[in-house]
Amino acid sequence: MSGSSHGDDRLLVLPFYVVVDVSLSMSVGADDGMTPIEAANKILPTVIDGIEKSPTLGDVVRLGAVDFSDDARVVMRLDDVRNIDPIPQFAVRGATSYEAAFRLLRQEIEKDYATLRGDNLKAYRPAIFFITDGEPTDDHDDIVRAFKDLTDPAFKLRPNIIPFGIGTATKAQLDQWVHPNAADGAKKPMRSYVAGDGVDAAKAITKVAEVLLSSVIASAQSVTDHGSGGGFVLKDEDLDSDWN
Repeated sequence: MSGSSHGDDRLLVLPFYVVVDVSLSMSVGADDGMTPIEAANKILPTVIDGIEKSPTLGDVVRLGAVDFSDDARVVMRLDDVRNIDPIPQFAVRGATSYEAAFRLLRQEIEKDYATLRGDNLKAYRPAIFFITDGEPTDDHDDIVRAFKDLTDPAFKLRPNIIPFGIGTATKAQLDQWVHPNAADGAKKPMRSYVAGDGVDAAKAITKVAEVLLSSVIASAQSVTDHGSGGGFVLKDEDLDSDWN
């Protein structure tokens, strides 16, 4: 696989971040099934296993993970998945601070891209799969400021953000945190996805893992086929009628 652009011999990589709400409600599940946090802890193994089956994917994809509740934490530093052992776990705690998540992501993206440059790698703007089971508990204006900082047009590393809502999360609430947004006239807008009423939260998260893996594969193939013209590809065909 050739991931370099014309006139630049640096390998071109695709960074993905999995961002998971680990508020206390993520520990509450159906009586006969997994809790949402147990399902969330299958995301990284699912994606890493899929990438490791193809050496070419491992060359191009970089994966990181962040969780958030009262604060936000780096669960897994952005890296080549072949370097990740053991695979870390998400653990529930506290409330639901979107502000903390957005602010940490801005900081970590800058750090991670500096590391990639130091490793003589070139990278596309990252893709963030943002998974939450309800409304944030912090001040709306604070969240807006943090989101604007993360998605500022002057920030060259501003990410593609795709929110996935389960539990009590609503479409109206999550649409605020999509980037780029169709309302802003984006040529390739992202969108939010919300599991329908009555859909088991753990099963919904399992579906998100499938979409993430298929998007990783499609995005890596776009780099192979189009060189510097490739990039992030969202493969939402894997979402069924349980999603809005």
